[in-house]
Amino acid sequence: MECKICGNRNLKTIYSGKVRNGGLGQYTDMDIPVYQCTDCGVIWHENVLDNTDEYYESTEYRDSLEGSSKEEQFYCLHDKETLEKFKYTGTEIFRNKIVADVGCGCGAFLDFIYGVANSVIAVEPSKVYRQVMDRKGFHTYPYLNTAISEYGNQVDVVTSFDVIEHVEDPQGFLEDIYKLLSIGGKAIIGTPTDAPVMRQLLGQVYEKKLLFSAQHLWIFSDKNLKIIADRCGFKKVETKYFQRYGLENMLGWVKNKEPNSEVNSIIITETMNNVWKSQCCENKISDYVVLYLEK
Repeated sequence: MECKICGNRNLKTIYSGKVRNGGLGQYTDMDIPVYQCTDCGVIWHENVLDNTDEYYESTEYRDSLEGSSKEEQFYCLHDKETLEKFKYTGTEIFRNKIVADVGCGCGAFLDFIYGVANSVIAVEPSKVYRQVMDRKGFHTYPYLNTAISEYGNQVDVVTSFDVIEHVEDPQGFLEDIYKLLSIGGKAIIGTPTDAPVMRQLLGQVYEKKLLFSAQHLWIFSDKNLKIIADRCGFKKVETKYFQRYGLENMLGWVKNKEPNSEVNSIIITETMNNVWKSQCCENKISDYVVLYLEK
C-alpha cells in the first residue's frame, strides 16, 4: 500500500475499531482501519459505503447525520454556520460575480450571496435539496462535471465547505474545480483537521465518538492539501487555520468524555476563548483548515 496523495510507502495504522456512522452515537458494525502517511501526514480509510453516489443522492445521508432531510431542519442547523463561513471568505469577493458552492445542501450559504452575485450555481448530489434550489432560481447541478459542461472556465468564485473529505478522489475534485474557474478565479475549500489537541487529551475516545467517520474518507492538513492543489496547476495556493470550537467545548469533552457537553462557567470569558482559538490557529493545531486557490 502507498499513500494516495504523495505516493509514500511508509504508512502506519493509527486506529482500528468502530467509527462514527452518521450522527453522534451511531457506529459501524465492523472495525475500520485508519491509516496515516508518515510523509505528507494525510489520514484516510477505505470507502465502506456500498454505493456512494446513490447514498448522497438519496435522503439517507442527511437522515442519518441530522435526523431529517427536510428543508426547514437544514436551515435550523446550518443558517448559524453562515457567519463562520464569511470569516473564511470575506464578503467583498462575491458582488457581481458568478459564484458556485459545491456540496451546498439546501443552499443556506448561497441564500446570503444570491442578492449580490451576478449568478449562483448550486452543486449538490441530493435530489431533494436540488428541488429546493431549483425553486429558488439557482442554476443547479448534481456534480461538478455536469456544471463544467455549461459553466467551464466561467466561474469567478467557487466555495466548498466540509465536502472534500467525503470524496474518493480529492485530486480529481480539485481538478474539476480548476476546470470550472475562469482565469483569475478563486476557490475557497474548507475541511476539518484531526484536531490535534483533542486527540492528545482524549485519544481513542475522541477518535471513535467524533473524529473518525464512515462518511469522512480523509482528514487533511495544509501540507497534503497543498500537494494536491499544486498538481492541479493553480497559480496561487495558500492555507489558513481556524478554530471553530472554544474552551467550553474542550473542557466538556475532558470532563464528560462526550460531545455536546460544553462546560458553562464565568471563568471562560470571551477573551480567554479568543486567546485559545488564536493560539490553536497560530500553531496549526486547530480544528479547521481552509485552502485558498487562484487559477
